[in-house]
Amino acid sequence: MEKFSAWLEQKLFPLADKVEKQRHLRAISRTFMSIIPFMTLGSLALVIIEPPMDYTTMEPGFLCSLMKGWSALAGAVGMPVGAIYRFCLEFVALFVAAGVGYFLSQHYKLKGFTPTILAVISYMILAVSGIETRKTFDYMGGTGIFAAIFAAILAIELLKVLLEKKVGYISLEGHGVPEALTESFAMLVPTGIVLLVMALLHTLVVKLTGNTFPALMSVVMEPLLRATNSIWGGALLVFLVMAFWWFGIHDSAITGPMGAFWATALAANIAAYTAGTATTQLPYIITEPFWWFFIMIGGSGATFGLVFVLLFLCKSKQLKTVGKLGLIPAFFNINEPIIFGVPLMMNPVMFVPFVGVPLLNCILTYLAMAAGIVGKTVSYPGWNMFCPIAALIATVDFKALILVLILIVVDALFYLPFIKVIDKQKVLEEAE
Repeated sequence: MEKFSAWLEQKLFPLADKVEKQRHLRAISRTFMSIIPFMTLGSLALVIIEPPMDYTTMEPGFLCSLMKGWSALAGAVGMPVGAIYRFCLEFVALFVAAGVGYFLSQHYKLKGFTPTILAVISYMILAVSGIETRKTFDYMGGTGIFAAIFAAILAIELLKVLLEKKVGYISLEGHGVPEALTESFAMLVPTGIVLLVMALLHTLVVKLTGNTFPALMSVVMEPLLRATNSIWGGALLVFLVMAFWWFGIHDSAITGPMGAFWATALAANIAAYTAGTATTQLPYIITEPFWWFFIMIGGSGATFGLVFVLLFLCKSKQLKTVGKLGLIPAFFNINEPIIFGVPLMMNPVMFVPFVGVPLLNCILTYLAMAAGIVGKTVSYPGWNMFCPIAALIATVDFKALILVLILIVVDALFYLPFIKVIDKQKVLEEAE
């Protein structure tokens, strides 16, 4: 264990620190954190307007009545709720371009709203301008996320360089002109140059490949997207995240940049689901709801089951108190009282379950979804929704709720022998 700790400190910690502080990855991470409310609302709207089963093909009974009522509700609220779904999820690439442009320009201390608008228009030049000048909106959703990130980063980096070199700089300072107008004129020529570069890039890609830039990006990123969706890719990610967490490096250092892959995968699932594909036949397994509702049940380390072990199977007053303090937050995937109260971090006894429990959840859930036993995710109710209910909403599959309940029991049993070692130590300390 000591050799492993030393290796992590020498080799991986500096890398993780650089990843966490890297300006582009940080901008991407903050962007996906910022659009969570829209992803959540759009996902919930989709669940409302798309009943998972056709009641006309079902035998009379409770389930048939439930689906019939659901269909009636969907028909009644289809227009307003459908609008929420469409504009929250089908234009997510625009939100990503705006977010990355905003946060990256903030890092460079570029003033005004112009850089954010520039990032959006740069992406639209690459994505909306189709072949032979025909407009297309095929890449406004999840299929355009990678292209949106590229366009926003390229636009802001070019703008920064041009402003630093004062290329085409128009100065209105000292003439009594409002500051906002002064900034706009200073960015006028650099903004025009950036847009021209984007237009030339679009033209070059179309001439050379016969397709648009987002389509090219989709082809380039497909192998990596598939790798992140594999059981080995998921297991490796879980191991790295939890190992770093155990040493005190927050999970967002790694999971933040994964937002682009997860959002793309979820968007592909949503598109297939709305086209009539069954949830068990959707293309992707590993998405953000998969991470929060099936792997990290109760928060990082999958500590929901551990809470009940602390409450009912531990004798230490301290651990029982930690369980009481952590019970309510655990329902909302918040487990800092458990992580710091036991503690789990930097605790040699708890390293194996802290890493192993989420890893086991990942493998079991992946196999269940790959085998078609449980449906894959089609919505994202928000990371802090109670896992069993959130799993049901995310997959529109009642078996997902049962799976999560089973996983909670398995997690508790995994944690039990390790926490009992801590419990004995605490009882002796309290007796003294």
